[in-house]
Amino acid sequence: MADRDVVDKLRRVKLFHILDGDEESLAKLASIVTWQQCKAGDEVISEGIEGSELYILYQGAVKVQKRTLDQELYTITTLTDQEDAFFGELALLDREMRSASVTAENDCEFLVINREDFNRLGEEDPRLGLLVTRAIGKELSKRLRKANKDMIILFQALVEQVAESGGLEKD
Repeated sequence: MADRDVVDKLRRVKLFHILDGDEESLAKLASIVTWQQCKAGDEVISEGIEGSELYILYQGAVKVQKRTLDQELYTITTLTDQEDAFFGELALLDREMRSASVTAENDCEFLVINREDFNRLGEEDPRLGLLVTRAIGKELSKRLRKANKDMIILFQALVEQVAESGGLEKD
């Protein structure tokens, strides 16, 4: 893949919009990107396993899945290359376990940024590292706000269901 193609894809990814118009920074970021392919049905990342890569979906579609308390898989969302999707960005910031699994729906191609390479880039260009880290922080803040809102909606639905059923029974 040509460097120009990588830069063009990075430019379209929402996480890197903060670099729009900064060709030098986009080129530096592109210089640490590696290429990965997988076949339909392959698990790209696994819930509960430590990860160290951010994935940018270059071609294909993936399912993001979580396990229930009963260990049953359910699909949270499907991501496609048409939406310039990315996932795994938390792994650039910490060494925690993956919070979900991602499985290829069809043959896929990814641009991958590794934590060590990202940290090295941030040491070489602190401004670039800070801008990308801020963008990740913004994305996480947005997701946290949505999760909080969803939790309130679920709690309200539970309260309504308990009230409609006559409340909690006493022993």
